[in-house]
Amino acid sequence: MADKQPKRARREAARRAAQRRQRIRWASLATAIVLGVGAVVAFSGGSGTQAAALAPDFELETNTGESVSLSDYRGQPVAVTFMHTY
Repeated sequence: MADKQPKRARREAARRAAQRRQRIRWASLATAIVLGVGAVVAFSGGSGTQAAALAPDFELETNTGESVSLSDYRGQPVAVTFMHTY
């Protein structure tokens, strides 16, 4: 009976190793798919034939009290950062 325990332990270790290899395969496949889709999107004929989606217009008040609207910057690149304080 003493020699069955090492066999059982070896089988369990082999099963865990097989599961680990399977997880690595799936993660590699998922990474390849994500990178492939990203490459297709990045390098797909950017001829400008698709219409860009417009962000909804909104208006905010600056620190100085003046009102600023997103439509004031139409045609220009705009970076908007929303910050939250606790």
